[in-house]
Amino acid sequence: MKSILYQINKQPVKAKYTSDELECFLDTIEYNVGDKILLVGHIGNLGKRLRGLGTSVTILENSNYEDVCYSLVYNENCNVVKGKLEFLPFDDNQFNKIIIVDQFNVITDCEKASSEIQRVLKGNGEVILEDLNLKNLKVKLNYLKHKFCGSVAKIHYPHEVFNIFSRLNFDGMIKESNKLKYIYVGKRR
Repeated sequence: MKSILYQINKQPVKAKYTSDELECFLDTIEYNVGDKILLVGHIGNLGKRLRGLGTSVTILENSNYEDVCYSLVYNENCNVVKGKLEFLPFDDNQFNKIIIVDQFNVITDCEKASSEIQRVLKGNGEVILEDLNLKNLKVKLNYLKHKFCGSVAKIHYPHEVFNIFSRLNFDGMIKESNKLKYIYVGKRR
């Protein structure tokens, strides 16, 4: 599925991200100057790096920040919007790419969130999702611990995430980057 990871450009620009959390998978994805990108989850300073490549970055913040908004601290010159993945406060067909890091499995309604992602993503837009892999025993035990403590989130296996987005007309692929995480890259048809 090379067409999902690579876009045909005359002058491709690649992101150089070397964080352990994202495993350099963003090096294989190309960005056009002026692309609108939505970042969700534990993104670190990814917004700042993407903004340096000439993209327009919006960060969806789902925390109760009163004093300090850490997304603004680590990502200068990015728009930060408060909201939830299940109820995205954006217009239809607004973003070229949506990057979700360690957030999809902690929401309560994945079906609603995936349909909202489809709504705000432009035609031929990409969704890039990195999350914990439930195939790993450590992840399963941590999930059970949170369930016993009252968490209502449901962690999905990688093939379940693939099926959720396939039903919404996404062509995608799953890459298990290491034993703890997986990456889903899907392109809207």
